[in-house]
Amino acid sequence: MRSPKLKSTFDHYLTHYAGSSPHTQKAKTNDLNQFLGFLREFKKVKSISDLTLKDWDFTATYQFLEFLLSHGESPATVSRRLATLKHAGRSLSEHIPGFKNPSKEVKPPKIKPLKPKAIMLDELEEIKEKASDRILEKPNFNRLRNKVLFELLLDTGIRADEVRNLKLLQLDRDLEWIKNVRTKSKQYRNVYITSVFRPTLSSYLEERAKELKKRFPNLPKKISDSIPIFPSFYNVNPDDPETFLMGAKSVWRAIHELSKDTKLHPHLLRHSFATELLDSSKDIRLVAQALGHSDVRITMRYTERTAEEVAEALEKARQ
Repeated sequence: MRSPKLKSTFDHYLTHYAGSSPHTQKAKTNDLNQFLGFLREFKKVKSISDLTLKDWDFTATYQFLEFLLSHGESPATVSRRLATLKHAGRSLSEHIPGFKNPSKEVKPPKIKPLKPKAIMLDELEEIKEKASDRILEKPNFNRLRNKVLFELLLDTGIRADEVRNLKLLQLDRDLEWIKNVRTKSKQYRNVYITSVFRPTLSSYLEERAKELKKRFPNLPKKISDSIPIFPSFYNVNPDDPETFLMGAKSVWRAIHELSKDTKLHPHLLRHSFATELLDSSKDIRLVAQALGHSDVRITMRYTERTAEEVAEALEKARQ
């Protein structure tokens, strides 16, 4: 039995199995066309239309990846092209009798994790000044809330979703610890608040209590204590503490509006916390515990160094 033409087989896949999004269709079409062009040269046939399904095998797929990498494509782009071939092979193997996915066992290139970006200390000081200036320009509770939220993220390294869910009852009496912070891995940990930040937090909590009293004079203490530490007052129901929860986008905006040269987002502050703690402690396990990482290998990203840093260290070692 004659092997089907590879081009028409790929066209069938793109029509029926490649997804409905125009962007996805375009990307996958480009990936498969790149592969067909390579395969024509690799198999030494005159035209792409001469390629058959039998020409697509493990070796061809592997050599395609090597070709792309040798011509400067990034490992991430090569991995995406391989993902297209894997999906096409899997979809076709389910509908073509006797056909086995040629790309199934091909491994994607390893992508070296980059050191997470952090903010320089001098820029952090400028951002803090900007937050203070904003309050002086137009004093209101939301601007104070956003400033203290920013500083808490920087002081503790907790995630944006963790900070927006914090409740007053999680703080101990001396404001040293935030208790039972729920992590991404659905575990709980206690987070330390430094003595430098405690007065700021204490002052903020007093202003928070005044704001709640002003807006809701008859709010029971049980309800007040269950309202998030950093509340939103948009469309709230005083009887339901969960309606005071800031949205994830609201937390992002609260941080982003303080941006200076670097466009801020909450996770960037977590990176800055981790980098500073690692530089001062030199203890990767301590940093992993402070961040609430379940696996120290996740934290190892912060130990990555640039080629320039390696060169500088080598020069110092030879002096």
